Parts: sequence; C-alpha cells; structure tokens
Amino acid sequence: MSRFKVAFVSSGGAARGLTHLGVLKACEELGIHPEIYVGAGAGALVSATYGQDIPLDVMLDAYRLPWRRRHKGPRLYASTFLGSPGLKDLFDPSYLLSGMFSIDKLERYVRRTLPINDFRQIPQAVYVTAVDVDTAERVVFGPGFEETVPVSQAVAASCCIPGLFRPYRIGNRYFLSGEVIRTLSADLAVAAGARVVIISNIYRPEERSESERSLARSGPLGVLRQSLNILLAEKERRGVELLSKIYPNVTFLDVAPAVGAYGYMNRFAARPLVMRGYRTALRVLAMAKEKGVFDGPLTPRKALN
Repeated sequence: MSRFKVAFVSSGGAARGLTHLGVLKACEELGIHPEIYVGAGAGALVSATYGQDIPLDVMLDAYRLPWRRRHKGPRLYASTFLGSPGLKDLFDPSYLLSGMFSIDKLERYVRRTLPINDFRQIPQAVYVTAVDVDTAERVVFGPGFEETVPVSQAVAASCCIPGLFRPYRIGNRYFLSGEVIRTLSADLAVAAGARVVIISNIYRPEERSESERSLARSGPLGVLRQSLNILLAEKERRGVELLSKIYPNVTFLDVAPAVGAYGYMNRFAARPLVMRGYRTALRVLAMAKEKGVFDGPLTPRKALN
C-alpha cells in the first residue's frame, strides 16, 4: 500500500516554539518523516532548519546549558533577536518608531547557521509565511512562490512581531509575521500534496479549576497571555475545521500541548516545553498510527485532538 505524503505545520510563539522540537522528536521515535514543512514565526525557524535535515539533537543543543552541550555550533540567545537600528534607520525616524528592535540580527544569525540559504536547493519542501504591511496580503516564501528570496530573509520577515520589531524590508516591501493574517497555513501543505498534516500549535489556553487561583489575579501579563492564547487557538480551530470540510481526503492531526503559564520569552524553560510537546505528540500520533493514518486509506475527516 502506498505511503502518503506527510506535512509538518507549525505556529509561531517565540520561546514557546521550542515545543515544536518535542513534536518532531515524537515523529522521529514513531518513524514518521514529514516531507513538507510550513511555518510562521518560531515555526518558520524550526521548519527552515529541520527541513534541511539538520539533526534534531543538534537543534536542541542550541538551548542546552554549556556543560550539557553535545555538539559544536552556535547557540540561540534572546539577544539574537534584539538588534539595534542601522545607520539608515536613524535617518528615517518614522520607520525607527515602527518597532522597538530591528530583526536584522536574527537574519544574520540564520544566514550564518543554515547550510543552505536557497529554497530551491533545500531537499524538503519548506514554506515560510509573512504578511505584506502595505497590501495586507499573505506572502509565501518557498518553492513555487517567492522562492528567490534567501531563506534567512524569509525567516526574519516571518518572525517580525508587530510593535516589538520594525517591519522587515525585502527589496521595496515591508513584512511582518505571517501569523498576523493566519495562525497556520495548513492549506499550503495540502496544495503541496500532503495527505496527512501534523499541526504543532502552542496556543492552547491555560485551564484552571474553580479551586485554583484565577488567572484574573495573575496580573496584566497573565491575562494578556491567556487572551492571546484564546484568540489564536480559536482561529486555529476554526481554520482546521474549515480545511477538514474542504479537503475530506486529508487528515489533520492537531497537536496542541498544554504549555501552561510558560511565557513567550522564557527560553530557560526549554526542557519542559520540549517534553510537553513530545508527550502530547506521542499520544496523538501513536493513536493515529494505530488507525493506519500514515500507511492506509485516509478515512477520518475531522482533526484528532
């Protein structure tokens, strides 16, 4: 029986995006090998890296404590994202005030780190999404779309969180994170031929019982984080439901780990974030594998939660 193409679609989420590495770890242990990668924000960084067959342990090593590292290579710090303005920016005050930081520093890091910086040469199909600030349209970087743009620039554009970063310029156009327009772009995976789409989504809202301290008493950041999670999780759920109806022959596996109260900037929580993604994915994917989703006729129409 023929094997279906598998896609890995990952959301953004800043430091919470480390959860995606746990999902990929579960895929490896279950013998599931995606051939199509779609990402925005942190998901774009993961897709552009893992989609080049860089070993997962090497990627995890970038977040390990110095005395626990197993490989030689660059580490990814929070400061890697926080660039200072360039000389040209200083003479353009209107643009300078459009965000707190420049994301050029991340682009340089990705350019130095990736073995391949050309979408057309990557062995797997990798797609990165962003939004054009002036046209308000989704822009897709990858094979068959904006494929001549360097991968590092596409990732920088996709990681450009509004307000925190100034819109990233490519040519004469300015871009922000692809999640501004869509939480996930699973439709790109389907268009690329995927029949099984693994969705790694870190926006699952935190749930507390009546006996626990209310999130309303967790301060403004806690309430804001929960509100953002509710909004983006609902967008993701509705999007998956719509795609399931439009593409009844495609199976969407929704992996949404309970990330809890871990903040978007807490890179020191790497291990628990990776483990939460791993455990949730292992349960969801093992269940799907038992049902023959990855090697048999695809009968499910709804996303598996």
